[in-house]
Amino acid sequence: MFLFEFLNRISFFSVLTWSFYFVAVLCALIVTSYVSATTRKYRKNLIAVGVSSFILGTLSWSSSFFLSKLNPTQSLLTPIESLGTTQWEEPVSNPEVDLPADEINWTKDLPYRFKFKLKFATNFKQAIAAEGSEIAYLDDSGNVRGFNAYTGLNHWNIQLHAKRVLDQLEAQRKLYLLDDTRLSLRVSCFDLVNPSLLWQRTIPNSKDGALAFDSDSQSLVITAGNGGIWSLKAKTGEILWKRPELFSKLKAIVSPKHLAVFEPVIANKTGSWYFLDLLTGKTLQKSPHVYSDIRRFFVDQSAQASSSFLGEVDLENFFYMNAVDLSQIWNLRTPTPVEILRGVDKDRLIFLYESGLVELRQRSDSSLIYQKQLTGVKPHWLRLSSDLTLLAIPSASEDGSQGISFFNLASGDYLATGRLTEPLLDLIFFGDWVYLFSENYVWAFKK
Repeated sequence: MFLFEFLNRISFFSVLTWSFYFVAVLCALIVTSYVSATTRKYRKNLIAVGVSSFILGTLSWSSSFFLSKLNPTQSLLTPIESLGTTQWEEPVSNPEVDLPADEINWTKDLPYRFKFKLKFATNFKQAIAAEGSEIAYLDDSGNVRGFNAYTGLNHWNIQLHAKRVLDQLEAQRKLYLLDDTRLSLRVSCFDLVNPSLLWQRTIPNSKDGALAFDSDSQSLVITAGNGGIWSLKAKTGEILWKRPELFSKLKAIVSPKHLAVFEPVIANKTGSWYFLDLLTGKTLQKSPHVYSDIRRFFVDQSAQASSSFLGEVDLENFFYMNAVDLSQIWNLRTPTPVEILRGVDKDRLIFLYESGLVELRQRSDSSLIYQKQLTGVKPHWLRLSSDLTLLAIPSASEDGSQGISFFNLASGDYLATGRLTEPLLDLIFFGDWVYLFSENYVWAFKK
C-alpha cells in the first residue's frame, strides 16, 4: 500500500530528474573505476554524456521547482483508476432488532419506535451525509463508511484517510468533502446513491478553505486561502478557472448575478469584497466593506434562494446582507457568545448560545419569536427533524450520563430526553427515521 501511494505521487519531472542523475553517476563510475583501452578511447565522450546528464537533471529539477512557484495553483487530479474503490463489507453482526430495556431510557414516549441497532467495524467520528438510501459517516481513520438507511445492511467503506474535514457540501445527490493533507487541500466527490469515489483534486499550498456550489453552472467553488479561488466542474473536477492572487478562507457567496468573495485584512490592506463572474472568474467589481474583518459566513439553501446570507464579525456581532448588492438588511448584537447558528427555512433562524439559551428569530428583520433557557444541555451541535417540527440537542444529567433532548421547534417546549448507556456523539434525522450515534453503535428509530 505504501509503495502504491508513493508511486502514485511521483511526477513526470521527478522521474526525468532522477533518470538524468543516474546516467551522470553511471558515467562518472565508469570513467573513474574502470581503466581499459575502451574507456580511454571513449573517455571524453563519457565525460560529455555525464556532464550533460547532470546539467539536464538539474534543469529538470529546476523546471519542476520554478513551475510550482510561478504557478502555485497547479493541482493534481487523481486518475479514476487510482481512486479507492468501494469495499462492501458484511456487518460485524446482523442488525439487532430487540433493544434491551436498560440500554436507552426515555423520559417519555416519542413518535419514534426502535427498528435496529448496529455495531461499527471501526470507531465513529462524525456523521456526514444522508442521501438516497444511504447513511454515511467518517470513522476515526478518516475513511468514509456507510450502510443502508432502512435495513442497516450493505456496509461499505471508501478509503479516504482524511486527517481533518474542513467543510462538506451535499448537492445534486453528491457529497463533496474538503480535507487537508500535509501541504495542501483535497476535494473529494462521492456518489452516495451508488456509493463510490468519483474524483479527487489536490490544491497545493493551502491549509484552510471552504466549499460553495452554483447550481446554474453546475460548478464547485473552493476558497483555498493561500491557494486562491478555484472553480471546478462538479461532475468531473475539471478546472474551469482560478484566481491564485485572491486570498480568502471564507465560503464564497453564490448569487444569481455573480460570485461574492471576501478578502480579509492582509498586510495592512482593508477587507474588500470581490464580485466575480461565475463562468470566467473575472472581477466585475471590487468594493470595500464596512467591517475590517469577518470571522465566518452562515449560508444555507434557503438563504441562497433569496440571495442573502449571514456574517459573523465576532462571537456576539452578526449581520444579514443581500448578496447581490451587499446592502445590509440588519445587524444584531447577541446577549452572549453564539455556539451555533442555523437557518431553519426561508423565514426563520435559530441561535444556540454557549449558556444553553436558544432563540428562534425571523430571518427578515431578526425579531424574536421565542427565547428559552435550557438546562442540562451541551450545545456542541443541534439537529432539526426533516419535517421541521423537532429540535434535538445533546444533553447531560447531574450523574454524568449523556443523551439527547428533544424540543418542539415552533414553541421551544421541552418534549423528552433519551439517555444511553454510552456517550451520544451525533444524531441524523432522515425522513421519518432518526439515527443515534455513539463511538461503537448506531440506533435506528422510525415514526
